[in-house]
Amino acid sequence: MASTRGLDDLPRDLVDDFPGYVRQAFHAYRQSSAALRLYRRRGWNDSAVRLQHDRNTSAVTAAIEKWEHREMNPSLF
Repeated sequence: MASTRGLDDLPRDLVDDFPGYVRQAFHAYRQSSAALRLYRRRGWNDSAVRLQHDRNTSAVTAAIEKWEHREMNPSLF
């Protein structure tokens, strides 16, 4: 069965082994997730925060894909 878990379900210490640019992307993602939760909880308009959260989600995806590409295709020299 497919997993429906998201990035928030990953253990925090798992990110410690990732390269710096992936850790940085995860940090920005977690900050925007916390801001989005705060805005939704208080009933505020979350359109700008949602936009930033979407940007950070795509940045995490891009960082993981970049890391995967570097792992699969190491430099020759």
